Amino acid sequence: MGDPPPEALWRIYGFDLSKNSPRVMQLQLHLPNMHMISFQEGQDIQEVLNREDADKSIPTEYFNANKVHEHARGILYRDFPEWYTWQKGKNKKFWQRRRREGGQVGGIVSAHPAEGERYYLRVLLNHVTSATSFDDLRKVYGKILPTFCEATERRGLIEADNTLDKCLTEAELFQMPPSLRRLFATILVFCEPSDVRGLWNKHLEAMSEDYRHINPCTFATQQMVLIDIRNMLQSMGKDIRSFPLPEIDEAHDTANGVPREIFEESTIELDHEDATMLDSLNAEQRAAYDEILSAVESDEGGVFFVDGPGGTGKTFLYKALLATIRGQGKIVVAIATSGVAASIMPGGRTAHSRFKIPLSVDDGAFCSFTKQSGTAKLLRTASLIIWDEASMTKRQAVEALDNSMRDIMSRPELPFGGKTVVFGGYFRQVLPVV
Repeated sequence: MGDPPPEALWRIYGFDLSKNSPRVMQLQLHLPNMHMISFQEGQDIQEVLNREDADKSIPTEYFNANKVHEHARGILYRDFPEWYTWQKGKNKKFWQRRRREGGQVGGIVSAHPAEGERYYLRVLLNHVTSATSFDDLRKVYGKILPTFCEATERRGLIEADNTLDKCLTEAELFQMPPSLRRLFATILVFCEPSDVRGLWNKHLEAMSEDYRHINPCTFATQQMVLIDIRNMLQSMGKDIRSFPLPEIDEAHDTANGVPREIFEESTIELDHEDATMLDSLNAEQRAAYDEILSAVESDEGGVFFVDGPGGTGKTFLYKALLATIRGQGKIVVAIATSGVAASIMPGGRTAHSRFKIPLSVDDGAFCSFTKQSGTAKLLRTASLIIWDEASMTKRQAVEALDNSMRDIMSRPELPFGGKTVVFGGYFRQVLPVV
């Protein structure tokens, strides 16, 4: 059946049949060849890629409209929905000019400065008209620049900020190269520098000073610095490929494809004093040491709690266990609830940092790492997990680790997936909060 007479009349005269509230359209924003494609579960990927509309998106069809329609060439991307309407059908995606100019909706394009090139693409789209391709957006005075960031700077749409350069220059006076590399990674993640490559070129020499003593080759030292910064960015949840830095030659990666988390844990240097602590354990410490070590060697798993007030030798016991098991070439994950307690143990980390425990954790929660992540591979490889000051953390945090361990180990019937876990603390030192 067709439309009722009143609705048919409204269609004939082009009146609005519905309204959009708020009266804006969320426009897509993606880098070249990074648009999303929807498909049915189980559908052949090659069949999806061969679809007629596989390479089409709202931005690419905006460029195409600028090629085809002369009227479109003076309209900014964000204003496009006021003059054109987005049509999407079977194997068809395109912009169609509205029947009445000055439509009801505008467009909104979202991107954060920390997103790097995607943010600079947004700046260009909000200021440049008549672009017919991504390359056209990067063209300034007839020259196609390598990045959207450089095109934005050349057009004068962003201002240069030398504050970050001064920060690194000042840090070079008193900081060692590893600290400079961490500062550089922190700046990349949190400070949104407009000229990343300029900062890199200017401060590479200071950041690579320690590596130059090991290897005089300039390219090799550059690769060592890049790999170190990449690992730091990964720990902050970022990918170095999202920043305009030189490409990494994996041949210089001493980890040889081993996940960063496992490589870091397996390269912790053993303290010779810790190795001799075994002979100094008292009777109670030795009993706990023997029972925990027996569970590790049998690979049967188990959950232990070392109870005792401060100063009774819990950390002494942890160090003896760490030295013995790591001395056998095995991996031990040492964490604590607080940063101070974590710093006392060799290779110690806070629980939230190592296990990616959410800050707001509820009953039934999981840690925020995937089964394919480096953290999951580390936990599967680990022979022992030591968690100090467990009495100070929320119950839900421990349960989140338990749920995640059962999942990644594929042993849901065993506590912590069958791993040997040692908790430590003293509940009588934890004050009640009313």
